[in-house]
Amino acid sequence: MLAQDTMSTVATGLDQTQVRSFETDGYVVLPRFFDAAECETLKADIDATKQRDSSRRFMCEYPVLGPLISHPRVMEIVGAVMGPGFAFHHLHATRHDAGTAGVPWHQDYEQAPQTNRSHVMVHLFYYLNGLNGEIGDLLVLPKSQHMVVGNDALRILGMEDLPGSVVVKDLPPGSAVLVHSALWHARRAKPGGENRPRYFADASYCQAGIRWPTNGLAKTREMFDRALELGLDRDGKHAHLFDTTHFFDDPAARAFLKRKEGSLVLGMRDWTE
Repeated sequence: MLAQDTMSTVATGLDQTQVRSFETDGYVVLPRFFDAAECETLKADIDATKQRDSSRRFMCEYPVLGPLISHPRVMEIVGAVMGPGFAFHHLHATRHDAGTAGVPWHQDYEQAPQTNRSHVMVHLFYYLNGLNGEIGDLLVLPKSQHMVVGNDALRILGMEDLPGSVVVKDLPPGSAVLVHSALWHARRAKPGGENRPRYFADASYCQAGIRWPTNGLAKTREMFDRALELGLDRDGKHAHLFDTTHFFDDPAARAFLKRKEGSLVLGMRDWTE
């Protein structure tokens, strides 16, 4: 297993200009967040995820991807926009080969039901081969993180340009994009890339102070226990990442809501007091 602190210090925390840009526009581009050696080890892990390996149930069990969750450099970036005590939500990683389909406009803010943006949730998008206009471009709509809309309500818009939208298609290898999870974004499919796959990973974190939905609390607890076994809390320094009290069981909550009729406020106890 790769030592957890072998990643270089190519990038550090955000400066105040970047924090303000995140708060205003909902995203910050971080070129060359990883150096070439880091990219190669992370890409090897992503290649390994393509193999059927029944011994690994969770992404955190991969030797390089797992420690990325709590790497000090990542913790500085996330802490700069949401303060201390935030929780880890998920880690995804995949290799987009030539011909990979696009993803329509959507947002990834976890809330049931969608009613406000009181607390921050972020995604870090990692582009280990960079972006060069092949396979898929990242589309973002600045400032849209302030709009309250369902996660899939924007799919009807497809992958077309929107008024004010930005196309991110020219990033050096190892770049990252910090995104407010409520920001509208999409992946526009592009031709090419036969000799250069689009290596992609994303990690998500939730600000402390409320309880966030998770797709099965029991599975989340199992994943967090495994992460702790692997030492991803870094000797307890980042144990807050794997605290299930930050979450509630989303499927159970949605089943509960389906049984309700009329205004939800009418089901709240002592709401008139």
